[in-house]
Amino acid sequence: MPLEIFRKFLVLFFCCISAVFGQSAENLVTIELSQTAFSIERPFTISVIAPNSENRPIIDFPDIPGFIKRGTSVSFTTSEVENKPVVNQVVTQTYQAKSPGRFKLAPFSVTVNGFVARSEGAVLVVRPAAAVAGGPDATTLTTPATPPSGSAFLSLKASHSSIYAGEGVALSLAFYVADDYPYELELSFTALDRQLQTILKKIRPANAWEENVGINDLKPIPVMVSGRKFREYLLYQAIYFPLSAQPLRLPAVSMWLARPRPKVGPPLAQSETVVFTSKPLTVNVRPLPPHPLRGQVPVGLFHLAESVERTRVSIGQSIRYSFAVEGEGNIATLQAPVPATGPEATAIDIFPPKERQTLSRAGGRVTGRKTFTYFLIPRQNGPLPLGDRFQWIFFNPQTARYDTLRSQIQLQIGTATTAVASVDGGVEKPGQSVSSGVGTPTSIYAGIDKLDSTDQPINGAVLVRAVANVLIILMLLGMLVVFFRR
Repeated sequence: MPLEIFRKFLVLFFCCISAVFGQSAENLVTIELSQTAFSIERPFTISVIAPNSENRPIIDFPDIPGFIKRGTSVSFTTSEVENKPVVNQVVTQTYQAKSPGRFKLAPFSVTVNGFVARSEGAVLVVRPAAAVAGGPDATTLTTPATPPSGSAFLSLKASHSSIYAGEGVALSLAFYVADDYPYELELSFTALDRQLQTILKKIRPANAWEENVGINDLKPIPVMVSGRKFREYLLYQAIYFPLSAQPLRLPAVSMWLARPRPKVGPPLAQSETVVFTSKPLTVNVRPLPPHPLRGQVPVGLFHLAESVERTRVSIGQSIRYSFAVEGEGNIATLQAPVPATGPEATAIDIFPPKERQTLSRAGGRVTGRKTFTYFLIPRQNGPLPLGDRFQWIFFNPQTARYDTLRSQIQLQIGTATTAVASVDGGVEKPGQSVSSGVGTPTSIYAGIDKLDSTDQPINGAVLVRAVANVLIILMLLGMLVVFFRR
Protein backbone atom coordinates (compact mmCIF):
# COMPACT_ATOMS: atom_id res chain seq x y z
CA MET A 1 0.00 0.00 0.00
CA PRO A 2 2.69 2.59 0.84
CA LEU A 3 4.47 1.69 -2.38
CA GLU A 4 1.31 2.27 -4.44
CA ILE A 5 0.73 5.64 -2.81
CA PHE A 6 4.33 6.56 -3.46
CA ARG A 7 4.02 5.60 -7.12
CA LYS A 8 0.93 7.78 -7.61
CA PHE A 9 2.66 10.68 -5.92
CA LEU A 10 5.70 10.19 -8.15
CA VAL A 11 3.57 10.21 -11.32
CA LEU A 12 1.76 13.37 -10.16
CA PHE A 13 5.07 15.04 -9.41
CA PHE A 14 6.47 14.31 -12.88
CA CYS A 15 3.25 15.55 -14.53
CA CYS A 16 3.53 18.85 -12.65
CA ILE A 17 7.19 19.21 -13.59
CA SER A 18 6.36 18.54 -17.27
CA ALA A 19 3.55 21.10 -17.23
CA VAL A 20 5.79 23.74 -15.66
CA PHE A 21 8.91 23.22 -17.75
CA GLY A 22 7.35 21.86 -20.94
CA GLN A 23 5.74 25.18 -21.85
CA SER A 24 8.39 27.63 -20.78
CA ALA A 25 7.89 31.35 -21.23
CA GLU A 26 10.11 31.24 -24.30
CA ASN A 27 7.81 28.79 -26.13
CA LEU A 28 4.35 30.07 -25.17
CA VAL A 29 2.16 30.85 -28.18
CA THR A 30 0.00 33.94 -27.71
CA ILE A 31 -3.03 35.42 -29.49
CA GLU A 32 -3.54 39.16 -29.95
CA LEU A 33 -6.70 40.88 -31.19
CA SER A 34 -6.77 44.31 -32.75
CA GLN A 35 -9.16 47.03 -31.57
CA THR A 36 -12.66 45.66 -31.04
CA ALA A 37 -14.39 48.98 -31.85
CA PHE A 38 -13.64 50.40 -35.29
CA SER A 39 -15.21 51.91 -38.41
CA ILE A 40 -16.32 49.60 -41.22
CA GLU A 41 -13.56 50.67 -43.62
CA ARG A 42 -10.89 49.45 -41.21
CA PRO A 43 -10.04 45.75 -40.91
CA PHE A 44 -10.07 43.58 -37.81
CA THR A 45 -7.08 41.31 -37.24
CA ILE A 46 -6.17 38.27 -35.19
CA SER A 47 -2.44 37.73 -34.70
CA VAL A 48 -0.78 34.54 -33.47
CA ILE A 49 2.75 34.97 -32.11
CA ALA A 50 4.91 31.84 -32.32
CA PRO A 51 8.21 32.35 -30.46
CA ASN A 52 11.41 30.69 -31.63
CA SER A 53 9.84 29.49 -34.89
CA GLU A 54 11.89 29.76 -38.09
CA ASN A 55 9.27 28.12 -40.33
CA ARG A 56 5.87 29.66 -40.93
CA PRO A 57 3.23 27.73 -38.94
CA ILE A 58 -0.05 26.68 -40.57
CA ILE A 59 -2.89 28.14 -38.50
CA ASP A 60 -6.62 27.55 -38.84
CA PHE A 61 -8.13 30.92 -37.95
CA PRO A 62 -11.79 31.03 -36.88
CA ASP A 63 -14.65 32.33 -38.99
CA ILE A 64 -16.46 35.40 -37.66
CA PRO A 65 -20.18 35.86 -38.49
CA GLY A 66 -20.65 39.05 -40.48
CA PHE A 67 -16.99 39.21 -41.56
CA ILE A 68 -15.03 38.13 -44.64
CA LYS A 69 -11.51 36.77 -44.43
CA ARG A 70 -9.23 39.03 -46.46
CA GLY A 71 -6.07 36.94 -46.32
CA THR A 72 -3.13 36.40 -44.01
CA SER A 73 0.22 38.12 -43.60
CA VAL A 74 3.43 37.12 -41.87
CA SER A 75 5.90 39.23 -39.96
CA PHE A 76 8.84 38.29 -37.83
CA THR A 77 11.15 39.65 -35.18
CA THR A 78 14.75 38.64 -34.64
CA SER A 79 16.53 38.77 -31.31
CA GLU A 80 19.39 37.12 -29.48
CA VAL A 81 19.02 34.71 -26.58
CA GLU A 82 22.28 33.51 -25.05
CA ASN A 83 24.14 34.82 -28.12
CA LYS A 84 21.97 32.72 -30.44
CA PRO A 85 19.62 34.26 -33.05
CA VAL A 86 15.94 33.64 -32.33
CA VAL A 87 13.19 34.22 -34.91
CA ASN A 88 9.65 34.87 -33.70
CA GLN A 89 6.87 34.47 -36.28
CA VAL A 90 3.71 36.60 -36.22
CA VAL A 91 0.88 35.32 -38.46
CA THR A 92 -1.99 37.77 -38.89
CA GLN A 93 -5.43 37.03 -40.32
CA THR A 94 -7.33 40.07 -41.65
CA TYR A 95 -11.14 40.30 -41.55
CA GLN A 96 -13.42 42.82 -43.27
CA ALA A 97 -16.89 43.56 -41.89
CA LYS A 98 -19.84 43.27 -44.29
CA SER A 99 -21.95 45.88 -42.51
CA PRO A 100 -21.99 48.01 -39.34
CA GLY A 101 -23.28 46.46 -36.13
CA ARG A 102 -22.29 44.32 -33.15
CA PHE A 103 -20.78 40.91 -33.76
CA LYS A 104 -19.55 38.19 -31.44
CA LEU A 105 -16.21 36.48 -31.80
CA ALA A 106 -16.68 33.20 -29.97
CA PRO A 107 -13.88 31.76 -27.81
CA PHE A 108 -11.41 29.79 -29.90
CA SER A 109 -8.05 28.08 -29.74
CA VAL A 110 -5.18 27.47 -32.16
CA THR A 111 -2.40 24.89 -32.13
CA VAL A 112 1.10 25.86 -33.23
CA ASN A 113 4.03 23.45 -33.09
CA GLY A 114 2.27 21.35 -30.49
CA PHE A 115 1.39 24.29 -28.23
CA VAL A 116 -2.21 25.39 -27.73
CA ALA A 117 -3.19 29.05 -27.35
CA ARG A 118 -6.70 30.08 -26.35
CA SER A 119 -8.65 33.29 -26.68
CA GLU A 120 -11.78 34.25 -24.78
CA GLY A 121 -13.19 35.94 -27.86
CA ALA A 122 -14.68 39.43 -27.92
CA VAL A 123 -17.63 41.56 -28.93
CA LEU A 124 -16.80 43.52 -32.10
CA VAL A 125 -18.45 46.90 -32.60
CA VAL A 126 -18.36 48.06 -36.23
CA ARG A 127 -19.23 51.72 -36.77
CA PRO A 128 -20.53 53.21 -40.06
CA ALA A 129 -18.04 54.57 -42.54
CA ALA A 130 -16.34 57.84 -41.72
CA ALA A 131 -16.53 60.88 -43.97
CA VAL A 132 -13.27 59.93 -45.66
CA ALA A 133 -13.06 56.25 -46.44
CA GLY A 134 -9.87 54.30 -46.44
CA GLY A 135 -6.87 54.71 -44.22
CA PRO A 136 -3.29 53.66 -43.76
CA ASP A 137 -4.29 50.03 -43.30
CA ALA A 138 -6.35 49.84 -46.47
CA THR A 139 -4.87 47.74 -49.22
CA THR A 140 -3.43 49.60 -52.19
CA LEU A 141 -4.18 46.83 -54.67
CA THR A 142 -7.31 47.39 -56.72
CA THR A 143 -9.33 45.14 -58.98
CA PRO A 144 -9.35 45.84 -62.72
CA ALA A 145 -11.69 48.65 -63.71
CA THR A 146 -13.01 46.69 -66.71
CA PRO A 147 -12.76 42.91 -66.71
CA PRO A 148 -11.87 41.09 -69.92
CA SER A 149 -14.53 39.34 -71.93
CA GLY A 150 -15.99 36.36 -70.10
CA SER A 151 -16.82 35.84 -66.48
CA ALA A 152 -13.49 34.40 -65.30
CA PHE A 153 -10.03 35.88 -65.83
CA LEU A 154 -6.47 35.98 -64.50
CA SER A 155 -5.11 39.37 -63.45
CA LEU A 156 -1.62 40.62 -62.62
CA LYS A 157 -1.78 43.86 -60.59
CA ALA A 158 0.60 46.44 -59.15
CA SER A 159 0.04 48.94 -56.37
CA HIS A 160 1.79 51.73 -58.33
CA SER A 161 2.42 52.36 -62.00
CA SER A 162 5.51 54.48 -61.35
CA ILE A 163 7.97 54.40 -58.44
CA TYR A 164 11.47 55.53 -57.50
CA ALA A 165 14.39 53.14 -57.48
CA GLY A 166 14.39 51.53 -54.03
CA GLU A 167 10.72 52.27 -53.39
CA GLY A 168 8.38 49.35 -52.75
CA VAL A 169 5.69 48.17 -55.16
CA ALA A 170 3.22 45.39 -54.35
CA LEU A 171 2.63 42.84 -57.11
CA SER A 172 -0.15 40.29 -56.94
CA LEU A 173 -1.54 37.55 -59.15
CA ALA A 174 -5.23 36.79 -58.66
CA PHE A 175 -7.94 34.78 -60.36
CA TYR A 176 -11.48 36.19 -60.62
CA VAL A 177 -14.70 34.23 -61.10
CA ALA A 178 -18.08 35.91 -61.46
CA ASP A 179 -20.88 34.70 -59.20
CA ASP A 180 -22.96 34.00 -62.32
CA TYR A 181 -20.21 32.07 -64.10
CA PRO A 182 -22.04 29.12 -65.71
CA TYR A 183 -19.37 26.46 -65.03
CA GLU A 184 -17.77 24.82 -62.03
CA LEU A 185 -13.99 25.19 -61.82
CA GLU A 186 -11.57 22.97 -59.96
CA LEU A 187 -9.53 25.40 -57.85
CA SER A 188 -6.98 23.77 -55.54
CA PHE A 189 -3.80 25.32 -54.22
CA THR A 190 -2.10 21.93 -54.31
CA ALA A 191 -3.07 21.40 -57.96
CA LEU A 192 -1.95 24.92 -58.91
CA ASP A 193 1.34 24.80 -57.02
CA ARG A 194 3.36 23.39 -59.93
CA GLN A 195 1.90 25.93 -62.34
CA LEU A 196 2.61 28.75 -59.91
CA GLN A 197 6.27 27.82 -59.66
CA THR A 198 6.58 28.20 -63.44
CA ILE A 199 4.56 31.42 -63.47
CA LEU A 200 6.61 33.03 -60.69
CA LYS A 201 9.86 32.38 -62.54
CA LYS A 202 8.50 34.56 -65.34
CA ILE A 203 7.06 37.45 -63.34
CA ARG A 204 9.72 37.83 -60.62
CA PRO A 205 11.78 40.95 -61.47
CA ALA A 206 15.46 40.07 -61.78
CA ASN A 207 16.99 43.21 -60.27
CA ALA A 208 14.75 43.72 -57.22
CA TRP A 209 14.58 42.76 -53.55
CA GLU A 210 11.56 40.54 -52.82
CA GLU A 211 9.47 40.40 -49.64
CA ASN A 212 7.05 37.50 -50.19
CA VAL A 213 3.77 37.72 -48.27
CA GLY A 214 3.28 33.95 -48.45
CA ILE A 215 -0.09 32.39 -49.36
CA ASN A 216 -0.81 28.77 -48.43
CA ASP A 217 -4.52 28.43 -49.16
CA LEU A 218 -7.17 29.59 -51.60
CA LYS A 219 -10.07 31.39 -49.96
CA PRO A 220 -12.43 33.43 -52.12
CA ILE A 221 -12.91 37.09 -51.33
CA PRO A 222 -16.10 38.80 -52.59
CA VAL A 223 -15.29 41.87 -54.72
CA MET A 224 -17.10 44.14 -57.17
CA VAL A 225 -15.70 44.52 -60.71
CA SER A 226 -17.52 46.93 -63.05
CA GLY A 227 -20.70 46.53 -61.00
CA ARG A 228 -20.62 42.72 -61.08
CA LYS A 229 -20.05 40.39 -58.15
CA PHE A 230 -16.86 38.37 -58.39
CA ARG A 231 -14.89 36.04 -56.16
CA GLU A 232 -11.20 36.82 -55.96
CA TYR A 233 -8.64 34.03 -55.39
CA LEU A 234 -5.29 35.54 -54.46
CA LEU A 235 -2.56 33.25 -55.83
CA TYR A 236 0.59 35.27 -55.16
CA GLN A 237 1.55 38.55 -53.51
CA ALA A 238 4.92 40.14 -52.81
CA ILE A 239 6.48 43.57 -52.35
CA TYR A 240 9.44 44.37 -54.60
CA PHE A 241 12.11 47.04 -54.17
CA PRO A 242 13.91 47.78 -57.48
CA LEU A 243 17.67 48.05 -57.06
CA SER A 244 18.16 50.16 -60.19
CA ALA A 245 16.21 52.60 -62.34
CA GLN A 246 15.08 50.00 -64.87
CA PRO A 247 11.39 49.38 -65.60
CA LEU A 248 9.82 46.26 -64.13
CA ARG A 249 8.43 44.41 -67.15
CA LEU A 250 6.15 41.51 -66.25
CA PRO A 251 5.09 39.33 -69.19
CA ALA A 252 1.68 37.76 -69.71
CA VAL A 253 1.29 34.43 -67.93
CA SER A 254 -1.20 31.59 -68.39
CA MET A 255 -2.93 29.19 -66.03
CA TRP A 256 -4.80 25.95 -66.85
CA LEU A 257 -7.93 24.96 -64.94
CA ALA A 258 -10.27 22.00 -65.25
CA ARG A 259 -13.92 22.75 -66.03
CA PRO A 260 -15.72 19.48 -65.22
CA ARG A 261 -19.39 20.46 -65.57
CA PRO A 262 -21.80 23.38 -66.02
CA LYS A 263 -23.79 24.66 -63.05
CA VAL A 264 -27.04 24.13 -64.96
CA GLY A 265 -27.74 21.39 -67.47
CA PRO A 266 -26.37 17.92 -68.16
CA PRO A 267 -22.79 17.14 -67.13
CA LEU A 268 -20.04 17.10 -69.73
CA ALA A 269 -18.95 13.76 -71.14
CA GLN A 270 -15.33 14.71 -70.42
CA SER A 271 -13.80 17.43 -68.25
CA GLU A 272 -12.62 20.44 -70.25
CA THR A 273 -9.31 22.24 -69.78
CA VAL A 274 -9.54 26.03 -69.98
CA VAL A 275 -6.58 28.41 -70.30
CA PHE A 276 -6.67 31.84 -68.64
CA THR A 277 -4.03 34.41 -69.61
CA SER A 278 -3.20 37.68 -67.87
CA LYS A 279 -2.17 40.92 -69.55
CA PRO A 280 1.48 42.06 -69.45
CA LEU A 281 2.34 44.71 -66.89
CA THR A 282 5.03 47.40 -66.74
CA VAL A 283 6.00 49.47 -63.70
CA ASN A 284 8.09 52.53 -64.50
CA VAL A 285 11.09 53.05 -62.18
CA ARG A 286 12.45 56.59 -61.88
CA PRO A 287 16.02 57.40 -60.82
CA LEU A 288 16.59 59.30 -57.58
CA PRO A 289 17.44 63.02 -57.79
CA PRO A 290 21.14 63.97 -57.78
CA HIS A 291 22.84 63.59 -54.41
CA PRO A 292 26.35 62.61 -53.26
CA LEU A 293 24.88 59.44 -51.69
CA ARG A 294 22.40 58.60 -54.46
CA GLY A 295 22.10 54.85 -54.77
CA GLN A 296 23.42 54.32 -51.25
CA VAL A 297 20.62 55.71 -49.09
CA PRO A 298 17.35 53.86 -48.36
CA VAL A 299 14.04 54.94 -49.85
CA GLY A 300 10.85 55.09 -47.80
CA LEU A 301 8.87 56.85 -45.10
CA PHE A 302 10.86 56.72 -41.87
CA HIS A 303 11.07 58.42 -38.51
CA LEU A 304 13.42 58.14 -35.55
CA ALA A 305 12.70 56.61 -32.14
CA GLU A 306 15.73 56.86 -29.86
CA SER A 307 16.44 56.21 -26.21
CA VAL A 308 19.36 56.33 -23.80
CA GLU A 309 19.83 54.85 -20.33
CA ARG A 310 20.64 58.21 -18.76
CA THR A 311 21.74 61.63 -19.92
CA ARG A 312 24.19 62.30 -17.07
CA VAL A 313 27.24 60.09 -17.13
CA SER A 314 30.80 60.14 -15.82
CA ILE A 315 33.94 59.72 -17.82
CA GLY A 316 34.79 56.06 -18.29
CA GLN A 317 31.27 54.79 -17.68
CA SER A 318 29.47 52.99 -20.49
CA ILE A 319 25.87 53.77 -21.42
CA ARG A 320 23.49 52.06 -23.81
CA TYR A 321 22.02 54.14 -26.65
CA SER A 322 19.34 52.90 -29.08
CA PHE A 323 18.82 54.42 -32.52
CA ALA A 324 15.61 52.92 -33.96
CA VAL A 325 14.35 53.57 -37.49
CA GLU A 326 10.60 53.03 -37.90
CA GLY A 327 8.33 53.30 -40.91
CA GLU A 328 7.64 51.90 -44.36
CA GLY A 329 10.32 50.64 -46.72
CA ASN A 330 12.86 47.90 -47.20
CA ILE A 331 13.40 47.38 -43.45
CA ALA A 332 15.54 44.26 -43.83
CA THR A 333 18.33 46.09 -45.71
CA LEU A 334 18.55 49.23 -43.55
CA GLN A 335 22.09 50.00 -42.47
CA ALA A 336 23.22 51.48 -39.17
CA PRO A 337 24.08 55.18 -39.04
CA VAL A 338 27.79 55.78 -39.50
CA PRO A 339 29.18 57.75 -36.50
CA ALA A 340 31.11 60.91 -37.24
CA THR A 341 34.87 60.53 -37.62
CA GLY A 342 35.91 64.17 -37.33
CA PRO A 343 37.73 65.88 -34.44
CA GLU A 344 34.58 65.72 -32.29
CA ALA A 345 34.70 61.92 -32.43
CA THR A 346 37.61 61.90 -29.95
CA ALA A 347 35.25 62.96 -27.14
CA ILE A 348 33.51 59.58 -27.03
CA ASP A 349 34.16 55.92 -27.86
CA ILE A 350 31.39 54.35 -29.95
CA PHE A 351 31.33 50.57 -30.29
CA PRO A 352 29.67 48.64 -33.17
CA PRO A 353 25.91 48.23 -32.64
CA LYS A 354 23.75 45.19 -32.11
CA GLU A 355 20.81 45.01 -34.52
CA ARG A 356 17.25 43.91 -33.95
CA GLN A 357 14.34 44.20 -36.36
CA THR A 358 10.59 43.73 -36.51
CA LEU A 359 9.05 43.26 -39.95
CA SER A 360 5.46 43.16 -41.21
CA ARG A 361 4.13 42.53 -44.71
CA ALA A 362 0.49 43.57 -44.93
CA GLY A 363 -1.73 45.75 -47.09
CA GLY A 364 0.79 45.75 -49.94
CA ARG A 365 3.41 47.41 -47.73
CA VAL A 366 6.47 46.46 -45.72
CA THR A 367 6.54 48.21 -42.38
CA GLY A 368 8.56 47.68 -39.26
CA ARG A 369 11.35 48.83 -37.02
CA LYS A 370 15.09 48.29 -37.00
CA THR A 371 16.96 49.09 -33.81
CA PHE A 372 20.70 49.71 -33.53
CA THR A 373 21.93 49.54 -29.94
CA TYR A 374 25.31 51.14 -29.21
CA PHE A 375 27.54 51.27 -26.17
CA LEU A 376 29.15 54.66 -25.60
CA ILE A 377 32.05 55.62 -23.32
CA PRO A 378 32.62 59.39 -22.97
CA ARG A 379 36.19 60.67 -22.75
CA GLN A 380 35.77 64.39 -22.00
CA ASN A 381 33.75 66.58 -19.61
CA GLY A 382 31.00 68.86 -20.78
CA PRO A 383 27.85 68.68 -22.92
CA LEU A 384 27.90 66.04 -25.64
CA PRO A 385 25.17 66.33 -28.33
CA LEU A 386 24.65 62.97 -30.04
CA GLY A 387 23.15 64.70 -33.08
CA ASP A 388 26.70 65.57 -34.21
CA ARG A 389 27.58 61.88 -34.24
CA PHE A 390 24.43 59.99 -35.22
CA GLN A 391 22.77 60.97 -38.49
CA TRP A 392 20.82 58.79 -40.92
CA ILE A 393 20.01 59.98 -44.46
CA PHE A 394 17.13 58.62 -46.57
CA PHE A 395 15.01 59.60 -49.56
CA ASN A 396 11.32 60.38 -49.02
CA PRO A 397 9.35 59.34 -52.16
CA GLN A 398 6.28 61.36 -51.12
CA THR A 399 8.14 64.68 -50.95
CA ALA A 400 10.79 63.63 -53.54
CA ARG A 401 13.47 65.00 -51.20
CA TYR A 402 16.34 63.66 -49.14
CA ASP A 403 15.88 63.86 -45.41
CA THR A 404 18.03 63.23 -42.34
CA LEU A 405 17.15 61.57 -39.06
CA ARG A 406 19.30 63.23 -36.42
CA SER A 407 19.60 62.39 -32.74
CA GLN A 408 18.05 64.99 -30.42
CA ILE A 409 19.68 63.68 -27.23
CA GLN A 410 22.43 65.60 -25.45
CA LEU A 411 24.56 63.94 -22.81
CA GLN A 412 26.04 65.81 -19.87
CA ILE A 413 29.44 64.40 -19.03
CA GLY A 414 30.46 64.93 -15.39
CA THR A 415 33.80 64.61 -13.61
CA ALA A 416 35.90 61.48 -13.80
CA THR A 417 35.07 58.75 -11.30
CA THR A 418 36.69 55.53 -10.21
CA ALA A 419 33.59 53.54 -11.07
CA VAL A 420 34.27 50.73 -13.45
CA ALA A 421 32.40 50.61 -16.72
CA SER A 422 29.10 48.75 -16.54
CA VAL A 423 29.76 45.01 -16.66
CA ASP A 424 26.52 44.19 -18.43
CA GLY A 425 27.42 46.68 -21.15
CA GLY A 426 29.70 44.04 -22.61
CA VAL A 427 32.22 46.61 -23.91
CA GLU A 428 35.88 47.06 -23.37
CA LYS A 429 38.83 48.44 -25.24
CA PRO A 430 42.04 46.85 -23.99
CA GLY A 431 44.87 49.28 -23.38
CA GLN A 432 42.68 52.33 -24.00
CA SER A 433 42.62 55.14 -21.45
CA VAL A 434 40.40 58.18 -21.46
CA SER A 435 41.10 61.75 -20.55
CA SER A 436 39.04 63.70 -18.05
CA GLY A 437 39.41 66.82 -20.07
CA VAL A 438 41.33 68.54 -17.27
CA GLY A 439 44.61 66.70 -17.64
CA THR A 440 43.84 63.79 -15.28
CA PRO A 441 43.95 60.48 -17.13
CA THR A 442 41.42 57.93 -15.92
CA SER A 443 41.40 54.31 -17.16
CA ILE A 444 38.12 52.58 -17.83
CA TYR A 445 39.51 49.75 -15.68
CA ALA A 446 39.86 51.98 -12.63
CA GLY A 447 38.60 50.22 -9.51
CA ILE A 448 38.63 46.76 -11.05
CA ASP A 449 40.83 45.47 -8.20
CA LYS A 450 38.01 46.32 -5.76
CA LEU A 451 35.45 44.12 -7.47
CA ASP A 452 34.55 40.82 -5.79
CA SER A 453 34.48 38.12 -8.46
CA THR A 454 32.87 35.68 -6.01
CA ASP A 455 29.73 37.79 -5.80
CA GLN A 456 27.75 36.25 -8.66
CA PRO A 457 24.09 37.05 -9.42
CA ILE A 458 21.52 34.33 -8.77
CA ASN A 459 20.02 32.76 -11.88
CA GLY A 460 16.42 31.88 -11.03
CA ALA A 461 16.00 29.31 -13.79
CA VAL A 462 19.19 27.47 -12.80
CA LEU A 463 18.15 27.49 -9.13
CA VAL A 464 14.70 26.03 -9.88
CA ARG A 465 16.24 23.37 -12.11
CA ALA A 466 18.71 22.39 -9.39
CA VAL A 467 15.97 22.14 -6.75
CA ALA A 468 13.85 20.00 -9.08
CA ASN A 469 16.78 17.65 -9.72
CA VAL A 470 17.40 17.25 -5.96
CA LEU A 471 13.72 16.46 -5.36
CA ILE A 472 13.70 13.86 -8.12
CA ILE A 473 16.79 12.15 -6.68
CA LEU A 474 15.28 12.14 -3.17
CA MET A 475 12.05 10.65 -4.46
CA LEU A 476 13.91 7.93 -6.37
CA LEU A 477 15.91 7.08 -3.24
CA GLY A 478 12.70 6.99 -1.21
CA MET A 479 11.09 4.65 -3.71
CA LEU A 480 14.06 2.29 -3.47
CA VAL A 481 13.92 2.33 0.36
CA VAL A 482 10.18 1.51 0.33
CA PHE A 483 10.74 -1.27 -2.23
CA PHE A 484 13.54 -3.02 -0.34
CA ARG A 485 11.78 -2.74 3.03
CA ARG A 486 9.00 -4.85 1.60
